[in-house]
Amino acid sequence: MAEVLAVLPDNRVLIKETITGPASYTAGGFSHTISNVSVVDAILAASATGGYKVDAAAITVSGNTLTIPVYYYDYDAAADGAAIEVPDGTDLSGITITVIAIAR
Repeated sequence: MAEVLAVLPDNRVLIKETITGPASYTAGGFSHTISNVSVVDAILAASATGGYKVDAAAITVSGNTLTIPVYYYDYDAAADGAAIEVPDGTDLSGITITVIAIAR
């Protein structure tokens, strides 16, 4: 359940949602429903623990359901590059994702 951080002048709410990662990640992002709001209007920030990356701009929203892609950096001695998406089926149940959003 989302923690309400503030009620905005237009009666929307600023929320903080803390999410445990899925036991089996789905390529393209996993779905998470925020149960105590009906519509998420904007994702302002997102972070993940355990060395993983979540980009607020990459999260898609449909009503109160978020699709959250998770990334990691595959650094090795041969080549370093941009973050890449976590492989399908990866166990992310040990990480926590925090999302700050505006909702109603």
